[in-house]
Amino acid sequence: MFDLFAEQLINGIVTGSVYAIVAVGMTMIFGVLRAINFAHGEYYMVGAFGAWVPIFYLHLPFPIALIIGVFTTAMIAALIGKLVMSRLVTATAEASVVATLGVSLVLQNVVILIFGGGYKVFRGGYIQPVSLFGFTLSEQRLLILVVCLLVFAGLELMVLYTRVGKAMRAVSQNVEACRIVGVDVQQVVVWTFVLGAALAALAGVLTAPVNVSVYGGMGGLITFKTLPIIVMGGLGNVRGTLVAAMLLGIAESLIGGYVGLQFRDAVGFATLILMLMWRPHGLFSTQARF
Repeated sequence: MFDLFAEQLINGIVTGSVYAIVAVGMTMIFGVLRAINFAHGEYYMVGAFGAWVPIFYLHLPFPIALIIGVFTTAMIAALIGKLVMSRLVTATAEASVVATLGVSLVLQNVVILIFGGGYKVFRGGYIQPVSLFGFTLSEQRLLILVVCLLVFAGLELMVLYTRVGKAMRAVSQNVEACRIVGVDVQQVVVWTFVLGAALAALAGVLTAPVNVSVYGGMGGLITFKTLPIIVMGGLGNVRGTLVAAMLLGIAESLIGGYVGLQFRDAVGFATLILMLMWRPHGLFSTQARF
């Protein structure tokens, strides 16, 4: 009984690590734009396909394919950031929702048009088993956990000690004051958006070997998985996002292991409804953005 619980706990932590890498990008975008990016999961999808293409057609190793997938997604995000996201700084919440939903539909259908709507087998990654505290898990799952810790440590250092990070914190706190002192708000928005999309792509490439396959609609579910996380984490609170992602990942794993896999995806939606009813500002303070 304890072995089953411990196994589900480890699986939940790994799943939470994936959610955390994706959700922190959406959290940062929300902190700057005050808008939910409903196309965020599509960058997760684009990153996975960006790595699948060089592996399938060029037979490149996984590390190089990972770099190509993240870089390709970052370039696409930079273009969308310039054309769409930078114009949403002063837009209404309704306009932001419509714009990001439109981007989501475009990206999803472009991928389906190019690669088809079927599942593609992802043959890269590190699938060899390793032993950790008496439990066996694949090298890829361990890599996901390590990358998650490195990502959050790197983000913490970036927002505290770099000019870009300080500009992001400033814009998240007061847009008008930033404009008065000469901060290029649109440029900060684009940089934040590209960083968030690149993190989503990174998560997509890392999880593709675990999921074994990629497909055109894979971004939709991950988008709605991140919504309860950013709400529970405190709408822009990066550290709260990490804790909320781990809680959701562990809860899903335990429900899937003890109740049934068919109820696993319902956990996030139930959590979102309960949080909006009970504590709409999340478990952690929204004042602790970045």
